[in-house]
Amino acid sequence: MPKQPDPLLEKAILKGALALLSRQGSHALTMRAVAEAADTSTPTVYQRFADREAILDAICDDVRKRMARELQRASSVEEACRHYLLFAQRHPHEYELLMQASWNNAAASGYQGPVFLAAKEQIKKQFPGKPAQQVALLIQLWCLVHGAASLLITAQHSGDKGEDIVKACYAACKALLTKR
Repeated sequence: MPKQPDPLLEKAILKGALALLSRQGSHALTMRAVAEAADTSTPTVYQRFADREAILDAICDDVRKRMARELQRASSVEEACRHYLLFAQRHPHEYELLMQASWNNAAASGYQGPVFLAAKEQIKKQFPGKPAQQVALLIQLWCLVHGAASLLITAQHSGDKGEDIVKACYAACKALLTKR
């Protein structure tokens, strides 16, 4: 009798890859290391994913969805900024991967990815008005929180908690939103 494919294997592979990424960063993701982390063989990983990039793409999709859910949980735009920064702080390797892999085309896509759509909804609820003004605010806030997230991750890599960065980002978000 032929062996039946394990329907949970793809999830196990992604879970192992995500665990590697979270601990060691994207450089640690080799097909062999992912197979080991998923307790399977390298050929089995290749049966499910064409290459390392396919695994990274799948992880990015997951990270985007989780980050969007974090923003959707916020009750205000200011709180959404906090959720964004906290997500980057708690998941630095995932955040860095997301920035490298997919956000290069943010403007080209019209800011239509799940994270941007969640942020747009928060802005739309709190600041009704012209869509162009809402997108402008979205970009301003993104520049602010992404810059702070990048600085915070760099600080964390050197052992600094980055408390000054967090406080400055929150104050800047509040100032930007208050002048609306």
